[in-house]
Amino acid sequence: MPPNDRESRPTPILASDAERERSVALLRDAVVQGRLTLEEFGERVGLAQAARTDEDLARLARDLPGPPEVAGAPVEPSERHRALCSHLVRAGPWSLPARSSWRAVFGTIDLDLRQARLAGEDTALEIHNVFGTVTVIVPEGVEVVVSGGGVFASQRIQSPERAPLAGGPRLAINTRGPGGTLHVRTRAQTTRALTPGS
Repeated sequence: MPPNDRESRPTPILASDAERERSVALLRDAVVQGRLTLEEFGERVGLAQAARTDEDLARLARDLPGPPEVAGAPVEPSERHRALCSHLVRAGPWSLPARSSWRAVFGTIDLDLRQARLAGEDTALEIHNVFGTVTVIVPEGVEVVVSGGGVFASQRIQSPERAPLAGGPRLAINTRGPGGTLHVRTRAQTTRALTPGS
């Protein structure tokens, strides 16, 4: 008598910490390959960390290829962008190289990385800010390191609600130049009219 579907289906096995880490590494590779955005990566890693069985982990990578073969990938050329007394905005789905340069001279630059696709595990933003304003919006869970500064410059770094994801992408922001302001947030700022007593 042939077994029924329930009998032939393998029993789910409780996931180990090592299996969860391998799933996170696979998701990180998918970000590097441009298959997942940072926001999608954060959502799936949260599910991977909470997964109870191997089936739960398998569902997270069902639409992804297996681990990539180790190979020397060519280094992406650096991109350079400028806002000279102007306003530069990058948002939505877009590709961010491993290293890029952003220059604001009495200008404004808004970079929304929530749907950006990265060229590598480590991404560097070189920001030269001369009396301008640069805002970088980063998804929750991404490790961000800010360095540098300048005379009369200010930095406003919003603390994330969630700690950086283990094994996740890393973003290094190096800023320089006089009189500029750098904002680093995990979400877009909403503005509202102030009323008396608010």
